[in-house]
Amino acid sequence: MSSGGERNRRSFLVGAAAAGGGLALGFALPLARAPAAPPAISGPAELNCWVVIAPDDTVTIRIAHAEMGQGAITALAMLVAEELQCDWTKVDTALV
Repeated sequence: MSSGGERNRRSFLVGAAAAGGGLALGFALPLARAPAAPPAISGPAELNCWVVIAPDDTVTIRIAHAEMGQGAITALAMLVAEELQCDWTKVDTALV
């Protein structure tokens, strides 16, 4: 039995859920900003930190996995080249 001043498990869970929900909503709302003008492509365009496309359509795939004869580097490069539908002769890999 709990007296008026004690916290029970139910009130603790309700309070924790409310606080957690408030924090989740606070971090999920993005700040409204004016859209930035797209940058002019003068050098290689990086899709992300792993894929770089040069102006001459050469695709460099950065790979951070060690290979010990399994063919992981070639397999990852082939997957990216297939998804981008690029020429396999213009695909290069770089170990990071």
